[in-house]
Amino acid sequence: MLTFNQTLRVDLERIASEIMSLSDVKLSSVVGSGAILDEPAFSMGRSSGLAAFYAPFDWINEDADIILLGVTPGKQQAEAALAALRNELRSGRTVADAMRVAKLSASFAGEMRTITTRLMDHFRMNDLFGLASASDLFGRSSHRVHYTSVYRYPVLKRMAANWINYPGGTSRIDLENPLLQGMVRDYLIPELKMLPNAWLVPFGPTPATILAELSEQGFVDGGRILAGLNHPSGTQWNRHKCQLDLVNHDLCATNVGCRKIQGRSRELTKVISAHLCERH
Repeated sequence: MLTFNQTLRVDLERIASEIMSLSDVKLSSVVGSGAILDEPAFSMGRSSGLAAFYAPFDWINEDADIILLGVTPGKQQAEAALAALRNELRSGRTVADAMRVAKLSASFAGEMRTITTRLMDHFRMNDLFGLASASDLFGRSSHRVHYTSVYRYPVLKRMAANWINYPGGTSRIDLENPLLQGMVRDYLIPELKMLPNAWLVPFGPTPATILAELSEQGFVDGGRILAGLNHPSGTQWNRHKCQLDLVNHDLCATNVGCRKIQGRSRELTKVISAHLCERH
């Protein structure tokens, strides 16, 4: 079954009307500057220097047995999803169909898919999932995967006079921020409950930390969590080379966080090896 957040249907009709009137230039401007946060149709709240706005990432693939989790959609992803939603609605699609296309067109898009594939294959997740390569999740096996974020809607952080993409955080200040806690409670937990038997693949420390806490609270099966991968950002190749063992680790720059990456990598290797052994 393919579905999306039905509770947003009324808001989606209102948002659809707003988005249909935006040109590419205007859409890029309001998202890029963060001005969209001040638009009543899109604003989803503010708290302690963080703010969120609506972008169409609600669609859920209930047939999935693999969930890939990022931190939160960035401006680029949000703009792509909103543009796709607008274009699909203009072409006559229903809101539900337009939402599905918008979500798939913007999730783990571009170079992120290449990096995601390399990281997952490096740790033999493709073998665990019965795939020739994790790249199949973006192609012929896309029906098996659900893309999401622990904070479903785009979160921006106030930095001086600018709004930048929120990079995540694992401090108690971050995790207990009311805006972020609300997103986990109202969206993430119900979403994961819809796919209780799926493998959970968090990218980066923030999703991994949140899933670990949800496991302790009994909301998800900790045995299904495959934590340890870097977030597949194209700006972090020094970190990806470290995790892919493409460098001399003794020479890694201190700002790469090589030891932490290696520690997470060793734990992930153990977990996946144990799961693979169970199959023999």
